[in-house]
Order: sequence, then C-alpha cells, then structure tokens
Amino acid sequence: MDIDPPKRWKLFKAEMLYRLPQDSRKKIKRLLKLGDDYRNEGEEELAEHCYHLSRKLAQEVRAVHLLKKIEQRVR
Repeated sequence: MDIDPPKRWKLFKAEMLYRLPQDSRKKIKRLLKLGDDYRNEGEEELAEHCYHLSRKLAQEVRAVHLLKKIEQRVR
C-alpha cells in the first residue's frame, strides 16, 4: 500500500467533492476550504491536491476571481 488508510479516505473525500453534482463555484469554495483545513493539519500534499482540483474547476468555468484566490494560497 502506498497511502495509509486515513490519507486515502481524505483523498477520496476530495475526489468525491470534485465529482458531486453541485454548482461549480460552490465546489471550488468547498475544495479551497478543505485544502485550507488539510494545510492547517499539516497535510501539505492533500492540500495541494485540493487546490489542484479547485484550479481545474475554476479554469473550466472561467472563474477568474476564484483562480486568483487559488493562486494566492498555492504560493
């Protein structure tokens, strides 16, 4: 096993949030909050994954203001 079970669950949670049928802007904001929570817990790779998913969604819906927020968090 490459990933221990708690991290696998957190990764699955982020992926499910990405795929849920919901307004894209709400999904982006929820992914950003989840990434912030993971970063506060010290889970940098999971936070970066959440930010990556939110950036991907923001680019799809062309939400420039949300892309700027994501870029601020990634730096």
